[in-house]
Amino acid sequence: MKRKEQLQQWLGDRRRTYADGLRLFRALASDAVKKRYSAYLEQGADGVTNPFDPRFTQLVNCLSKIAQAIRAGQAIPAAEEELLTVTVPADSQAKEREERQRRIEELKADNEDIATRIGYLEDESGTHADEIDGLKDQMEQNLDEIQQLRKDVDQLSQPGVKIVTEESLTPELKKTYQRIKEIAPLYASLHADIASMSTPDEERKKLADKLCDLDDERRSLWKQIDDWAEGKGVRLDEKRPEYSDNALVRGYEMARQVKRLRQNIANSRDAAEKAQADGRQTIYENALKRIERYEAELKELEAEIAKEQQA
Repeated sequence: MKRKEQLQQWLGDRRRTYADGLRLFRALASDAVKKRYSAYLEQGADGVTNPFDPRFTQLVNCLSKIAQAIRAGQAIPAAEEELLTVTVPADSQAKEREERQRRIEELKADNEDIATRIGYLEDESGTHADEIDGLKDQMEQNLDEIQQLRKDVDQLSQPGVKIVTEESLTPELKKTYQRIKEIAPLYASLHADIASMSTPDEERKKLADKLCDLDDERRSLWKQIDDWAEGKGVRLDEKRPEYSDNALVRGYEMARQVKRLRQNIANSRDAAEKAQADGRQTIYENALKRIERYEAELKELEAEIAKEQQA
């Protein structure tokens, strides 16, 4: 999970705590915002529990503006920082899953009410542009939270989930995780340079190549942690990549993923043939499963590319 996803979860959680929000503020707010609000907000560091406390209200306002800036494309390196996902012991999975599912239904109902209100305002005479924009922004926040909650529900549906934290990593993997965190601001900076209108197309292509190289390195490092986690009895299914909202970067990332999938298919076919010749049935079957998964993703990705090219 990235810190920006953690921010969306906090904003959408009615049980959010002031302490968690303050930690997000410290990590994400600009120096100018901190200079203006930190002294006031830190007065509640010892514990603000009343959601109507003016400090709590101010904290929510500050973090909401940061979330809006992120969605608008503003590069905030700390927002891209990768956070180790911490899951819950298996005996409490069902309860956690039910709570998240209940929250999803609440958000869906809320969005239906918002859509009704927007329709009413659009039919009315008069100017309601600001209120409509605010309602649409709230609906977008709800959709972001629903998406993350569904990911949580999927993960909590896996059997035998155990806790994996930074502290539980081996010394070598702690260095690996540290490198992942170092990549985040570099990635955000390159993304901002690519999106800049002042960057020449030739330079933009070079920057996009660097961005893809960093992305490859990040995925490789995460795979090391995932492989270790699987050996600890933790099930971390391979996630399909999320592509940039920037059209140019997205094109490069997709092309790179197509190349990677084709190579994975070729490698797995070689492994399957060798395993079959050696009579190693389990390895052979696992290779066939990988091929099936890679081919399905490749077909889906190529269809998505074709659709975007026609748009």
